Amino acid sequence: MTAGRALVAFAKAVLAMLCLQASLLAVPAAAAELLTLGVHPGPVSLAASVDTWLDPGGQTPVEKVEAGPQPPGFTPLQAGKPQALDNAALWLRFDAVVNDPRDHWKLELPMAAVDKISLYYRDSLGRWVVQQAGDTLPMSAWPVPGRFPALSLSPEQGQPVRYYLRIEHARVPFSAVPRAVSDTRLTAARQLDHLLLGAYFGLAFLVSLLALINAVAYRDWGFASYAVYVSTFAASQVAFTGIAGLYWWPERPALNNPAVFALPLAAAATAMLFVRTVTTPRRFSRALDWFLMAMFGLLLGIALIDGTVPTVESFSVANVLVSTGIVALLLVVGVSLFEGDRHARWLALGFLPIIVASLFPLARNMGLLRASFLTEHALLLGSALELPILFYGLLRRVTQRREPETRAAALRTTDPLTGLRSTRVLVSKLRQVLSTAGRYQQPCALLLINLSNFAALQQEHGREAGDRAMVMAASRIRAAAQTTDTVARVGDSQFALLMEGPMTSDSVNDVATKILASGLRPSRELPGADPLVFHIAIGYMAQPARLEQSEAQSYLNQLLQAVKDMSDGSRKAIRLIQL
Repeated sequence: MTAGRALVAFAKAVLAMLCLQASLLAVPAAAAELLTLGVHPGPVSLAASVDTWLDPGGQTPVEKVEAGPQPPGFTPLQAGKPQALDNAALWLRFDAVVNDPRDHWKLELPMAAVDKISLYYRDSLGRWVVQQAGDTLPMSAWPVPGRFPALSLSPEQGQPVRYYLRIEHARVPFSAVPRAVSDTRLTAARQLDHLLLGAYFGLAFLVSLLALINAVAYRDWGFASYAVYVSTFAASQVAFTGIAGLYWWPERPALNNPAVFALPLAAAATAMLFVRTVTTPRRFSRALDWFLMAMFGLLLGIALIDGTVPTVESFSVANVLVSTGIVALLLVVGVSLFEGDRHARWLALGFLPIIVASLFPLARNMGLLRASFLTEHALLLGSALELPILFYGLLRRVTQRREPETRAAALRTTDPLTGLRSTRVLVSKLRQVLSTAGRYQQPCALLLINLSNFAALQQEHGREAGDRAMVMAASRIRAAAQTTDTVARVGDSQFALLMEGPMTSDSVNDVATKILASGLRPSRELPGADPLVFHIAIGYMAQPARLEQSEAQSYLNQLLQAVKDMSDGSRKAIRLIQL
């Protein structure tokens, strides 16, 4: 009797469980949590309010999804879990109610370059309201044009509305979480977004323009390859961030996906070319040089193939090549640093932020990271740090390389010991002064100054003291000259001062006397505080129109011989010679 009662009780329990299960299966599962939109303008994440279902074939209509999709049906969203949607569609379902009538609300998907999203909900009459956006649609078909898709939520107030969001996104695993945002906040956020992007692209344009100018000015291939790299990288970010689809080709959506995938590969290829140009790895290893060129060709090749015939396989190969390219860049820069290349440290410092930043979109493409601010904008941030560092490094490189050439050119026009002009420059300037003075009928003068005790100073105190005396002499002559005058060294111990402008023989003589007196002042820089003994020959040209410009060298030689003759026991320190 007891066993029978137990059997009956067990049967009733089983029946009750079956009835409960049947009732649960008969009633559609509710969304995870009602999304309440009120006074706060957002953005409000839908992570806690969304259920998801993966449609394997991607062909299920919304009516069938509403009635109840295939098992296992809708399940709570696992935020941060990437999902491959190559031949499938991802459905998101959520309920939302708007309690504040002061603003309209949008559903925004914070991810550029998404293929297509469709939002469905029923209006108060039970009719379907459908909105679509994405890279496969022209911008005119978007409800709200922008970098990110933004779709309008129901205007009904105080009534929960069920929404279905269908997402198609091939090749790149999808993990972005939609968010609700008011129209006011959306407008303000997009204005700030465009301001920051404009600042970055303005910086990139300015750097590439300056690099081109320097490439032409210095005839430097390093700057030229850098300009190409910066331009290509900036173009890839224009496509990747959705700016190209919004402004460059808004009605040609067929260009969006090829640009998003091909331009970053082209940017990676130009980075290889830039590093090869600057580091010249063939100095260290021909194999390393060939490896860089091979990576350059492979990246351009896969960019062309993937842009023409996009496949999952080509996308996987592209990710592998970009990863290999990062390793190649690190290898080349590392070898250059090891070999003592002073400029490689600027390459290492400049490429460090962009290499670290590129890991985020690569990890997202491989399904290792979910879509986030860093996966969307890390490359922009890294590039903003990279641009000025690499540009400064290139400036240092070209400056140090041109320094020997600059010094050699300066030696042709400047005396290396005193910093005064050379004889060559003085003769050229004398021809110009004669021409100008003759045209305006004004006198000019050429003073030849000899440091008469130079040989004695050098013999008594050594060569260093002699060189110091020459520098002091040059300084004191320059101090007596006007800004328009030319001071030059024209011999072992001879200097020249070419004076131009209104003058008289007395004013020229005053300048010569000033130079003579400055040399007689005792100097602590010389051993024994020895003075500087000057002899000065003044070539006063009262009527320069009678003088031949072609005879400038002859006039200089005449005065040079005169001042040398004065040093041979002449008691007169200043001599005036009419030319």
